[in-house]
Amino acid sequence: MTAVPISASSTRRDRLVLGFVFLLSGASALLFETLWLHLAGLVFGVGVYASALVLSSFMGGLALGNALISRFGRDVTDPVRFYAAMELLVGAWGLLLVLCFPLLTVWLGAMLHPALDKPVLLNSLRFSFSFLLFLLPATAMGVTLPLLVKALARRPGEFGLALGRLYGVNTLGACLGALLGETVLIAPLGLSGTGWFAAGLNVLAAVGALAVAAKFREAPVRADDATKAAPPPLSSRARRLLAAGFLSGAAFLGLEVVWTRFLQLFVRSTSLAFAVMLAVILAGIGLGGAFAGWWLRREADGRRVTAPLVLCIGAAALASYRLFEAAAGVSLGVYQSVDWRYVTVLSLALMFPAAFVSGLVFTTLGEAFHREVGDRARSAGLVAMANTLGAMLGPLAAGFVLLPLFGMEWSLFALCAAYVLPTILCLGKAAPWPSPRASRPLQAAGVAFTLCLAIFPFGSMDGYFKRACADFLKDGEKLIATIEGVTGTLQYLRQDYLGHPYAYRLVTDGYSMSSTDRSAKRYMKLFAYFPEAVLQNPKSALLICFGTGSTATALTEDKRLTSIDVVDISRDVLSGASIVYPKPEKNPLEDPRVRTHVEDGRFFLLASSKKYDIITAEPPPPMMAGVANLYSREYFRLIRDRLADGGMVTYWLPVFEISSQDAKAILKAFSEAFEHASLWMGDNFNWMMVGVKKPKGPKPDADFSQPWDAPDTGEGLRRIAVEKPAQLGALFMLDGKSLAGYLGDAKPLTDNYPKRLRGYPDSPEVQKQFLAAHNELMDAMAAKTRFGESAEAALLLPPAVRAEADAWFETQQIMNTYLNNMLTPPPSLPAVNYVLSGTDLRVLPLWLMKSDAKKQAIVTKALAAGMAPTAETEFQLGIRALADRDYLLAEAKLRRAQDLGYPSNLAPARVFVLCLAGRLAEAEDLAAVAFKGGQASVAAKSYMDWLARTFGFKSPF
Repeated sequence: MTAVPISASSTRRDRLVLGFVFLLSGASALLFETLWLHLAGLVFGVGVYASALVLSSFMGGLALGNALISRFGRDVTDPVRFYAAMELLVGAWGLLLVLCFPLLTVWLGAMLHPALDKPVLLNSLRFSFSFLLFLLPATAMGVTLPLLVKALARRPGEFGLALGRLYGVNTLGACLGALLGETVLIAPLGLSGTGWFAAGLNVLAAVGALAVAAKFREAPVRADDATKAAPPPLSSRARRLLAAGFLSGAAFLGLEVVWTRFLQLFVRSTSLAFAVMLAVILAGIGLGGAFAGWWLRREADGRRVTAPLVLCIGAAALASYRLFEAAAGVSLGVYQSVDWRYVTVLSLALMFPAAFVSGLVFTTLGEAFHREVGDRARSAGLVAMANTLGAMLGPLAAGFVLLPLFGMEWSLFALCAAYVLPTILCLGKAAPWPSPRASRPLQAAGVAFTLCLAIFPFGSMDGYFKRACADFLKDGEKLIATIEGVTGTLQYLRQDYLGHPYAYRLVTDGYSMSSTDRSAKRYMKLFAYFPEAVLQNPKSALLICFGTGSTATALTEDKRLTSIDVVDISRDVLSGASIVYPKPEKNPLEDPRVRTHVEDGRFFLLASSKKYDIITAEPPPPMMAGVANLYSREYFRLIRDRLADGGMVTYWLPVFEISSQDAKAILKAFSEAFEHASLWMGDNFNWMMVGVKKPKGPKPDADFSQPWDAPDTGEGLRRIAVEKPAQLGALFMLDGKSLAGYLGDAKPLTDNYPKRLRGYPDSPEVQKQFLAAHNELMDAMAAKTRFGESAEAALLLPPAVRAEADAWFETQQIMNTYLNNMLTPPPSLPAVNYVLSGTDLRVLPLWLMKSDAKKQAIVTKALAAGMAPTAETEFQLGIRALADRDYLLAEAKLRRAQDLGYPSNLAPARVFVLCLAGRLAEAEDLAAVAFKGGQASVAAKSYMDWLARTFGFKSPF
């Protein structure tokens, strides 16, 4: 006979205590899981393979715990006390992992170094190490649900109620943990403090369990009792139910991967967004499980309802996608929203219905399995194990097989259609098992499922892809390639000019990650040109994050470099280089000196022992999920360790979407890692942090101009408007005392405090405030004063270059002001006049007049090919003549462009050009015709007054 209670019966209060205890357990488990996976990413990398293997190792530990309790749970006579011990084990080992992971970093990096270029061995070691680290706490977590089910389901008919309530409340606790960690705990407490909090929840859960444990103790099974024998083999029906649980778990977790990938097209990939998505899914599952427990207690039989409900999961997922936009009731035209409410609405519309039904199915299937098997701990353990193993397989199959091969749309359809298989496994020929002929609920579910399959909106994903990049399509860019790969959805857009490719853009999961337009090329190429110019004779370089290849191109242009390593987390991004550079000779990855590595940049640095003269990196913006650890103090110290003596790192600091406080946290981290740290201008709000390891002093004046004299780097430098070596000096912003003064008492961004970055601005108005604050630091004339006192500039630039740089800060101020792409600039002609009359620069006048070297080359090519002159080509030729200081030709071309229908009024520019040419009378005559006093605007009058002051021009007003 089975064991029976030997203590007083438990009361409703005791059961509520256990429910609350398991709620705390769920919150702690999710907190620990989040912390462990984050910290494991710092050691094993956050690449898609590394992350998948680490997660799988954790899930494997859970499944092992499920399996062990299913085998030995019937021998546990004091399940609640045993449960309390497991909670203490989770808390103690979990906290130990949180505290010790940072200490294991160097040791594990050294262990993994020999396998760095052997992917199979490397990934095997990642799985093995992570499995061993997670083994104890994950196994203990896997034991908890079956133990409490055994404790609460002591009377016939209580199993479904106990399983549903416990599963539901534990999952709702996980939902609470996901939100608490992201929004409340990690920012003030850090990762270690959050670990202490999670461990405290485990202790509280254990204390609560011990307080009522005596009420749930059972009598030991007698040695001669028949139930002491080994459990009988599972029946064919039971094995089929486990297979159904495995398949439904795999399909649902596969759907979760597809859903998340889909929503990333419209919401920014922040940790808050992912926490909200996860919370919605967990809330749906938890509420579904709790409802199923109540339902089974009253009238339902899991054997009758499981098969129809499994079909309903697929139908709900199909219908949610079919009705997604209408159900959400919000516009999908918002570019990469960061509003948590927007994320919540989209998540509820897409994921909640199927998640709710999935919670129902776990409980009803468990109840049906228990009716077949009988043993409480064995039933709960085996069902949980099957579901967990499916949850291991589903994301791997979706992420590594379905999405790369079939894309989101077909993957979603296939995963939903796959619910037919577990449905079939839950059928039977005789009641209470449903059959297609006799079960009306099954027939109704089948009709709904079939209808949803039939009306699946094939082709609608193309529309979603276009809406994800709608802002760029409106500006005339064309979507030329969409790659649904392992790491994300990549979209390549191209902007044409006169029918020729002009610029490319890489959009990753809906976010514009990189571009080859003029502004982006300037700062990206500067990350390579700056150290190439400053260092004496660099031989090796490391580029972390390839993007669209501008920095890689600048590195390959320097023929002194003999070794160039390019590391990117996405194989698809590296393959996409052939889209941006269709000619192999232009593709930097085709250079024989270049070696590519598909790996997480931080892990590559950790596992590699190679030293570099140049390290440069442009990771995603720091607010993206998982990217803060590429801007932390520990990471910058790791970069320093991989620099050769005298080597330099140039690092992207994108301040266009972060506050001054966040920028200071990153700069503080960088300055604490590098004794010789400075801040330089890249372009607009894309700044460049520069760190040097044991600087050797500036190279000789005579050698500094070498990059400008070399054909490839010289042409590249001129194209990004760095035409003179001394212009590099005018990029200076802060160092030493001025940097310390700017940072004040700011705290550095560290691995333990990733939430020192507060996040994206809540509104466009707040973003404007951020930009205004950053813009104050971009005052080049103030930087000129700091430059004269700069110790770092003295270490990097020869004396003659520093002396000449003073004359170029005015030009840099013009670039900061008039080429600002995020704040409205003033009219540009006064700046053009300064550059034309005070310098011999040719590229900057082009930029100020809406042209550049690429446009000029296209115009030349088009006209040479026989294209008839147009208003645009004449305008460009006029701007070219202006940059060449051939003012009469410039005026003639601009006049011709106007005659051919140029859309903007070129009269103000023509008046200005005539003034430059000394043709004041002609300029005054043109102004008298073009500007009639009664129709003149305030801006026109102000412009005429400026011409009068500058050239002695007689204004018509």
